[in-house]
Amino acid sequence: MSELINDVRHEVQRGVILMILVRRNLDWVPFSELRAQMARGQGYPLTDAELWFHLRYLAGRNYVETRNPRPGRSDISLYLVRAVPKAVDLLDGRLERDVGIAF
Repeated sequence: MSELINDVRHEVQRGVILMILVRRNLDWVPFSELRAQMARGQGYPLTDAELWFHLRYLAGRNYVETRNPRPGRSDISLYLVRAVPKAVDLLDGRLERDVGIAF
């Protein structure tokens, strides 16, 4: 039962991440700002590792892009992230539901 609860929580967290990024008009958002918005604005405090996990998942599904504005520095808190048009289509219901993301 606990595993199912974690799965659902992760799906909701990924949905919230996409909603935040889409509302930012597909602009680049600093990783640290997204983490703060998840914690303070949405009530989902995530560690850097947890948020990075969700972003890698979303990037693997082609819903977000990440970039490091400081090549050579691997600190993930320096990264930028943004939603791509496919994320808007998913959120607006123009794409088939993704089982790993809940809105």
